[in-house]
Amino acid sequence: MSEERVALVTGASSGIGRAIALRLGSKGMRLGLGARREDRLRTGGRTIEAQGGEALLLPGDVRDPKLAGAAVRDVVKRWGRLDILVNNAGIGRYAPVEELPEASFREQFDTNVVAPFLFTQAAVPQMKRQRSGQIVNLGSAVGYVGTARGTAYVATKWALRGMNECWREELYPHGIKVAYVAPGFVISEFNGRKEDPETPEAEWALTPDDVARAVENVVDQGPNSDIREIVMQVRDRS
Repeated sequence: MSEERVALVTGASSGIGRAIALRLGSKGMRLGLGARREDRLRTGGRTIEAQGGEALLLPGDVRDPKLAGAAVRDVVKRWGRLDILVNNAGIGRYAPVEELPEASFREQFDTNVVAPFLFTQAAVPQMKRQRSGQIVNLGSAVGYVGTARGTAYVATKWALRGMNECWREELYPHGIKVAYVAPGFVISEFNGRKEDPETPEAEWALTPDDVARAVENVVDQGPNSDIREIVMQVRDRS
C-alpha cells in the first residue's frame, strides 16, 4: 500500500481523532487535521512530522458550513488529491427526554450528522475524479440500540449509520468505499470525561488507539474487499 496517500481527519486534536491521525501519520501519510483547538492541532502536527508524515492544520468548528469545502480545497491544493476522509468529530449529551434542551439536540445533530454530510459532500467530487477513495464514519455501539437518556446522541449515530449505508450504495460504482466504525466505551474526553489512563475504567474500556487500529484496518484493506462496518465491544463485559 502506497504511503503517499492523503487523509483528512476531523476532530483530530484529542481522543480518537488524534490517535487516528498519529497512526496514519506514522505510516508516512500526508494529513489534513481538523479541530477547534489549534494549539493541540499544532502539537499533533509536530508529532506526525517527527514520525515522517506531513500535516496541514485546518482549525475550525465543523458546525461552520463553510469549513468542509475550505478544508477539502486546502488539502487538494497542498497535495493534489484526497484518498481518505475520516468523519470523527462528535459530541454527546445525555438527558431525560423532558429535560433535553432543544439547543443541545440541534448542536449534536449539527456536529454528528450535518458535519459528516458536508465533509463527505465536499470530498466526493475529488474522489470521483480519482476513481478511488475511502470514507470512514466514526459511529458508536449505540448506533444499533436505544439507551435511556440518549435521545439526541443515539439518534445521531443511527442517522450517521443510515447515511453510511446510502453512501455505500451510491458511491461504490465510482471506486469509493464507505465504512462505519462503532466503538463501545472509550477512555477519552467525550461527554466531559478525561482521557486518563489511570481511570478505573482503564481496566476494561477501549483506548483511542484501539479505535485507531480498527480505522487503520479499514484504510489498509485489500483492493477487492469493502468493509461495511466494524463494531467494537470491550473485551471484559462482566
